[in-house]
Order: sequence, then C-alpha cells, then structure tokens
Amino acid sequence: NLDLRGKRADVAVSELDKLLDKALMEGKERVEVVHGRGTGALRREVHEFLRRSPSVAEFNLATEEHGGDGMTAVELK
Repeated sequence: NLDLRGKRADVAVSELDKLLDKALMEGKERVEVVHGRGTGALRREVHEFLRRSPSVAEFNLATEEHGGDGMTAVELK
C-alpha cells in the first residue's frame, strides 16, 4: 500500500511507478493507493497514470468502508 496524501503530483506518480514495479516483482495481484479526498487533483493524476500503465489490469475507488474516493484499489496484470 502507498500513501500519497499531501505529495505533489510528479512525486506521487514517481512513487506509484516504483510501487507497481516492486509489486509485480513480488508477484502481488493487488495494491492500494491512498491519495486522499481533497480537491481530487491528486486522484485524477493517479488515475491518469494508472490508465496508461501496461501493468494495470483495472482500478477502482475503494468502497466507503475502505476509504471511498480517498483510496484506489489497483488490480495488476
């Protein structure tokens, strides 16, 4: 899991890229990314990156009891 709250978009995307690489090397099928709610700008950047990533099968906002729109669940290929 990765907590990106309060980070600049470029730093957040770099950390997310590293997390995905590490997760794939470890054979993980799923990771969770906490981006917070705020203005939604960081969530948009994270989702745009995930959309372009060849290692991502799909991603969805978490259920409300798991963070709602402040967290994204990522399924890896």
